[in-house]
This record gives sequence, structure tokens and C-alpha cells, in this order.
Amino acid sequence: MNYPTSMSIEKNFSVFVNGKEFHVLKTAEVSYVPVEYNGTAKVKIVTGGKYPNISVSPKRLNIQVTKTADGFEFELNENRHLYIELEGAKLPLFFYGNKPEQYDGKATHYFKSGAIYEVGEITLNDNESVYIEAGAVVRGNIHALKASNIKVYGQGILDGSYWWFHNWERHYDKNRICVCFQDCENIEIKDVIMIEPTTWMIGIFGCKDVHIDNVKQIGEVVSSDGIDVVGCQNVLIENCCLRNNDDCIVIKHMIGDYGHTKVEEEWLKKPGNIRAKNCLCYNAHAGNGLEIGHELRCETVEDIVFSDIDIVQVVGQGAAFSIHVGDRATVKNILFENIYVEHYYDKLFDFRVMKSRFNRDVEYGRIQDVTFRNIYITNSEYNPGYSISLIGGHDEEHKAENILFENVYINDDKLVDFRQIDIYTKFTENIMFK
Repeated sequence: MNYPTSMSIEKNFSVFVNGKEFHVLKTAEVSYVPVEYNGTAKVKIVTGGKYPNISVSPKRLNIQVTKTADGFEFELNENRHLYIELEGAKLPLFFYGNKPEQYDGKATHYFKSGAIYEVGEITLNDNESVYIEAGAVVRGNIHALKASNIKVYGQGILDGSYWWFHNWERHYDKNRICVCFQDCENIEIKDVIMIEPTTWMIGIFGCKDVHIDNVKQIGEVVSSDGIDVVGCQNVLIENCCLRNNDDCIVIKHMIGDYGHTKVEEEWLKKPGNIRAKNCLCYNAHAGNGLEIGHELRCETVEDIVFSDIDIVQVVGQGAAFSIHVGDRATVKNILFENIYVEHYYDKLFDFRVMKSRFNRDVEYGRIQDVTFRNIYITNSEYNPGYSISLIGGHDEEHKAENILFENVYINDDKLVDFRQIDIYTKFTENIMFK
């Protein structure tokens, strides 16, 4: 892959995979290195010995790192996305372990490696697609309305900074969703790296049959939600690496204007059959790791599964797990399964029936039938007394009820009652431990 020389390059260390050097790029907040290999990799990070230690996440993988005279080495036996901290380095590193890409020759819009393309907004119609080759940078956003069989793919970079105010000839629009699909069917978003958003990174509104696979995101501004699933059905999100300064993955139902996007009520479907799995999530100062809410202006939100996810950081005032019901919806039949939480700061569980500035309905909603199964949480020495959990309904008619904690572990201790964590409850019923 051949990235343009004008891209910001990390000069404090280098990354080699199977003997080949890959460009380490950077933003204001993180470094990132897209690499390619077939299943197995010998990774070498050359630092000149300036950093004494390294931390590699997901920690559950127990990756064995060898310290050398000029850096660190480790091996991978599969394609993996990693979050790496070098002690003393200004920026953390995201390692994107991709399989070698092969272009299928079918894209409507093809962007070749080695150049930056200032596109503004690309609009997709039926049976159209965008391919961004590894090493290409496309500045702008991609939009579709009432389209079917559309695709965004390739291991290159979609850069939302086009919509920031860089000079007087550019448009200034702080509300351009990077990839925004409305009332569309049969969608695929695959492999792309997304950086420098002005607001949400992927927003799908009233869509059906959606597959989001191996997407890598670096969102740094507040409201840089990762993947917003708004009034959609049959959605699969998998193998993604999401670094966002707001909710990483969030389920909503809302109407009205959102920046340049008008959400029509007739587009939206009852949210259901939504799956998110095999993802790495890093939530910065705003928002939550895995969220349902706040905007839920429909009767029910149900059949949602989050599974096999690594939450490596929740550093702000949000929660690792959150359901915020401020409109009339009944949120039910929700499963969180096989999830690892490495670090959280303010809240662990945050389930509330409440009103907020985001909500419009007069009627309150409910939370019902939520299961946590095989959840592994690391508590630091600083969590007790500082980090809390909240589970609350609004009143006796609008409760949070039937919530099961099955094989939930805080460090090595199984959660068997709420005396093990700092939690506040109100208008709840039938909270169970197993």
C-alpha cells in the first residue's frame, strides 16, 4: 500500500510485519497502522529503545511480547485488530491486521492507492458502490437515499475532514455523517478506515439487510458516534475496531432533522434482529461503549445481541453497558454475551427510564428481559468508590425488570449480588443472579 506523502506519519517508532515495514499514520489523538498478512504474523515494533514497556489489548488474548534492544516483538496466529500502548509515547497505537485485499473490479467509484481525493459528497443509487484501495484517501462523505444493493469497501481511508472549515472555498458543515444511508436495502460497508469525522461516522436510518464488516474508525470530536443503527432491521456488525468520542455502537429510533439529514417517520422500521459481534471498542470522553437510546420514539426495540466484544477503554462519564429509554419504547429481549471489559471509569451498567434533552415523547417507556451472560470485567484499584452502576425505572408502571446476570465476573469474583459493586436502583423488579 502506498499512502500519500502528505499524510501525517508517526516518526517515533516503526512497525514491521513478517519483515515488511508498514506506514504508521497518525491523527491528533492516536497512531494507526494498517497492515496485511495471511493469518500469521511476526510483528516487530522498532522504537530505538526509547519506551520501557508495552501493553497489548485485547488482554484476554495473552499475547506474549518479547522486549528487544530496539523495541518489541510478538506473534499473531490470526488476523487481529489490537490496541497498543507504549509507555511514554505521546499517542497510543491501533494495529489493523487485515487480510490482503483483492479488488473485484466492480465498483462504480474506484479510488486508486497513493493519492488524496477531495470528493465532497458521493451519492449512491441502486446497484452502485465505492471502492477505496489501501493507500488511497477519500475526503468527503457517502450518502444514499432509497437505494438498494449498495456497497462501500476497500482498505483505504475515508476522511471526513473535508467538511471542516479549512479555507474559504470549502463548505463548513459540522453535521455531515461520514456514511449516511437512509431508507435503503441490502447494504454492505466493509474494510474501510474512517477518520476525522465532524459528527457520526456511520448512520443508517430506516434500512434493512445491512452488513458492516471489518470497519476501522478513529473519531475524536464529541458526537463522533461509531455506528448508529436508527430504526433498522436485520443488521449485522462484525469484526470492527471502533475508537469513538461518543457511543461506539448504538441503537436508536428517531425522526426529524439531524444536520444535513432529515429522518422521515415512514422510513423507520421497528428496530429488531440486530447483531454486533467480534468487535474491539474504545470509548473516549463522551458517550458509552454499547448503547441503546436515548432516542427511542417507537413502541418496541427488541431482539438485540451484543456478543464476543472487547471493550478496552471507557474513559469518560459514560458506561460500558447502557440502555437509556427517554421516549415511549419498551426495550426488551436484549442479550449481552461473551464480553470483556478491560477498563471503565465512571459507570459500568447504566439502565434508566428517564427524560433527557434528546427525547420528545410524553409517555415513558420500559426496560424488560435483559440478559448478561459470560461477562468478564477488570476492576482496577481505583474503581471501588468512584465507579458506579445505575438500574432504574421511572415509576411503578415504567420499570426496569427481568434483568439476569449469568456468569458475570468482576476480576475473579462471580457477581452474585449487588453488594459486590457500587450500584443504585429504583423502580426495579426481578433482578436475578445465576
